[in-house]
Amino acid sequence: MEQAITASDHIKRYLIIPSGGSGVRMGADLPKQYIKLGGKTILQHTIEALAKHVDYIVLGISYEYRIIVEDMLQTMGLADRVHLTVAGRKRFDTVQRALRVVPDGVLVGIHDAVRPFVSGAVVDKCYEEAQRVGAAVPVLQLTESLRYLPEEDAEQQPSQATNRSHYRLVRTPQVFWSERIKEAYQQPFQESFTDDCSVYDQLYSDLALVPDNTENIKITTPDQLYWGEHLLTTSRQDRLRLTERLLSSR
Repeated sequence: MEQAITASDHIKRYLIIPSGGSGVRMGADLPKQYIKLGGKTILQHTIEALAKHVDYIVLGISYEYRIIVEDMLQTMGLADRVHLTVAGRKRFDTVQRALRVVPDGVLVGIHDAVRPFVSGAVVDKCYEEAQRVGAAVPVLQLTESLRYLPEEDAEQQPSQATNRSHYRLVRTPQVFWSERIKEAYQQPFQESFTDDCSVYDQLYSDLALVPDNTENIKITTPDQLYWGEHLLTTSRQDRLRLTERLLSSR
């Protein structure tokens, strides 16, 4: 199953952004990716953060929001670099459909539509590591203690302390050689597929872990939307200073 990877200095970078989410956890009338943050939709902020680091973008959207997205892309001057596909019932289906328009022999990243604060340096590093290794994912060290529940829904059962140094929070963009992730997405859906790496893991084991920036949050709740407003109005230099202070106090 493992295949040799041949690297090139000019590998095209594709990016899939699944944008068919309903926003149930946000409790809003609009899907969360279309909620305004500082005068722009979260989706627009996300695209702006990534567009300069990739060659082509594939957006998997619900058909009912096609006109809104097309107008947004025209305003951004990106209509010729973004391909729209129709979202499926689940995120898995949306990615599977988007992969059909991605050619072989390229690198393809898959990024959450509601992660607008990803660092460009992290994006570039993920593509570089995926080109070298086969796949790459941004991760964050845990700072909280963990308890292990032996059984699902077992809050009343004895729990166990576990070593957090063995675990990482997994984020996006998750980047792969296109042939490999397309092959992985030919599998039937499983409940254990919580992200793209978990699909990839079924066939391949080579995966680089790239340290992520703390601000790369996923905006899915009102609290996270409030935090996003704060990040938007705070300079990156100030955010880095605050992060350093927090890390030094641990």
